[in-house]
Amino acid sequence: MSERNKDLKEIIGQIQSWHSEAVNFRNDGWVQQEYKNRLETLYARVAAVMESIRPSEEKEEEKEED
Repeated sequence: MSERNKDLKEIIGQIQSWHSEAVNFRNDGWVQQEYKNRLETLYARVAAVMESIRPSEEKEEEKEED
């Protein structure tokens, strides 16, 4: 397995772990919220990165559809 694939699997594993903790009924509300906050922060950052790498043509097509 290449180093990149290993890194990606580790990242996905971490996200799955955070999700598991965010919805685990054994965790109190504070702990669940901390994991939800981590996931929301990650989501916002990934969304911003994806937006920056999308071709501008796709953005224009989306505007036309709205």
